[in-house]
Amino acid sequence: MAEAPATFVWRDGALVERPLEPHRALVVADSFFVSPDGRARALETHHERFRTGIGELGGPSVETVDAFWGAVIGRLRAYRGSALFPRVELAGLENGGLELRLRVRVAPRRRESAVLSTHAGPDPRSVPRIKGPDLEELIALRAAAQENGADEVVLLKDGLVVDGSSSAVLWWRGETLAAPPGDLARVASVTARSIRLIASATGTRVVEERARPADLEGCEVWVVSALHGISVVDAWIDGPVVVVRPSRAATWQRRLDALARPL
Repeated sequence: MAEAPATFVWRDGALVERPLEPHRALVVADSFFVSPDGRARALETHHERFRTGIGELGGPSVETVDAFWGAVIGRLRAYRGSALFPRVELAGLENGGLELRLRVRVAPRRRESAVLSTHAGPDPRSVPRIKGPDLEELIALRAAAQENGADEVVLLKDGLVVDGSSSAVLWWRGETLAAPPGDLARVASVTARSIRLIASATGTRVVEERARPADLEGCEVWVVSALHGISVVDAWIDGPVVVVRPSRAATWQRRLDALARPL
């Protein structure tokens, strides 16, 4: 079994282990959770999101990205036995070039619940539909909120709930699952998509809803991500009072975990 963490760059059709050069900016990035037994959820969807982002922002060819992705999955199989949270990147380097990279990272502790705060300033995202360009700023935003007791920051657009700093926001009105509408620009959450597929399979009604934080008073709220899966919101700092129903989240988390497949 290989040891984590490690970093690799794509050179001449192969992943080469080496320290990463300082980068000017992240162009596109994607992360996913790999369990110790070498399983992950919705890998093809993560692959497609990464490839689509690179295509939209201009980068290596589809063939190159696909070859890189295949090598990444092969490399990660060597880490069986460790819980991982790898990140793939297309980075803009100081010299003006672009580089495909893999960061093999040990997965942080996964949580089942979360405390939220609301971002008070303007929307910090410059390219809200692609994961990467704003990632480092959003990580810094979340780190600042964590110093004040929050786990995750809710981003607003014109006062409406649109996204979390590193997660998607969902909520329940009774037995109906709700999400922000698609016209509110945000990264397409792979985990939220998986949950909506589970909802379809179980006959659960799903709606899209334009909601301000105050509109979620009395709702059960989830923040969902590739790392944590479903986190039940048990408090919202200076926000609505929410309902906590861990048993429902536990059931849906088991359904989500059942979607994991070997690398």
